[in-house]
Amino acid sequence: LQEEIGQYDLVMMQFELPMEVVEAVAQWAHDAGVIVMINPAPAAPLSDKLLACATYLSPNEHEAAILAGHPIRVENGINFEDVEIVSKAFRERGVGNLIITMGENGSLVAGKDGIHHTGCVKMPHVADPTAAGDSFVAAFCTGLTAGLPQGEALDFASHAAAITVSRMGAMPSLPTVEEVQALLRERGCAGFDPAELDALK
Repeated sequence: LQEEIGQYDLVMMQFELPMEVVEAVAQWAHDAGVIVMINPAPAAPLSDKLLACATYLSPNEHEAAILAGHPIRVENGINFEDVEIVSKAFRERGVGNLIITMGENGSLVAGKDGIHHTGCVKMPHVADPTAAGDSFVAAFCTGLTAGLPQGEALDFASHAAAITVSRMGAMPSLPTVEEVQALLRERGCAGFDPAELDALK
């Protein structure tokens, strides 16, 4: 893998792998100029070595606040000053972009280009939250590698996760590209043409 990792567009890892493996592969990918997505779940301590290799880090709002040592208040909508403080704390440790999932408050990506927020995509029926986070992160990465800008990849991910929670189970609940495109069109396309995703079929 160390020899071949430069052939990939992106490496995505979470912490069900041994941390030694995550850190080694993240370093190899970073050194090869490959995008590195770290989904810090289940929660675990994050070394500066790993963070310095992360193009994207995707905690939820509670994990982000704990790791950064600063709360993100949401009582009157998202407090974007808090988001900037938390994002800066991660940037100072080497993280390129911070993706924060915030439940009913949607999700955001924060980095050197500022903050892009997308609202929660609500479905008529929520059946099971299993795999929602996994489908969100995977869809974001898939969107990026299909050529979507960060904001559009975030919207794509939000719609994919919305379909996931409307179904029971983990693998059986994951949507196809066509299903996500249909929901995007139904909800107003979130500002971009879902046909941009045709390359994924």
